[in-house]
Amino acid sequence: MSTTVQFAANQANAQHSTGPITPEGKATSARNNLRHGFRSATVLLPGDDPAEYEDLLTELSEHFDPADLTETRLIREMADAEWRLRRVRAHLESALSRHMETLSQQNPALAPLDLQSLAMETLHLTGCSYGTWLRYETKFERQYQRANATWTRYQDSMRRSSKQDADIAMKQALSVSLRPLASTGAPSRAPHSPGEMASNVQNGSPQHVPAEAAEPQAAHNAGSQQDPPGLRTAA
Repeated sequence: MSTTVQFAANQANAQHSTGPITPEGKATSARNNLRHGFRSATVLLPGDDPAEYEDLLTELSEHFDPADLTETRLIREMADAEWRLRRVRAHLESALSRHMETLSQQNPALAPLDLQSLAMETLHLTGCSYGTWLRYETKFERQYQRANATWTRYQDSMRRSSKQDADIAMKQALSVSLRPLASTGAPSRAPHSPGEMASNVQNGSPQHVPAEAAEPQAAHNAGSQQDPPGLRTAA
């Protein structure tokens, strides 16, 4: 069980480990260990040109033409990753150049190719090895590619959704246009074949006879009702 003295000591130690309180202290703490800025959550660091970053963001926005907040967010992620990628490459080039200059003064007889190899092998002496720089470069390349791939998937999803909405709207329009025909029913068709006509006669159903066919039949019936030639009375 903690004694009263130990409890008081723990409270006193906690007061020293709570971190900065004032805004100035918090800002200073956020910039701690910013030797190269690649672990910082802040995109723009002291010495960066904000106008250059805005030009990069504008270029990506004009290329991808975002239509909503999600697309705008993905474009900014690509801009942040590209900005950091450019920075790490510029810093690596600067670190190698400065280290090679120091090595050339120490080894004036070294050939340029040997000087480059020695600089890469001993770059860790400057505080950051060559492999560490490459890992940062790969990290920001993947961040850009991940944001770009998410953009592509989002675009595909939006296209599929638009197509489904168009299909639903088309089906609804067709359903509305066919509804009057379904309520009135299809018109009946008069039989035209001899089989259909005979069936109607046997069933007692009335049969429509065209006028052209009825006239010859009437003339034939009238001729059959005249007297035979042998029974006619002489005038």
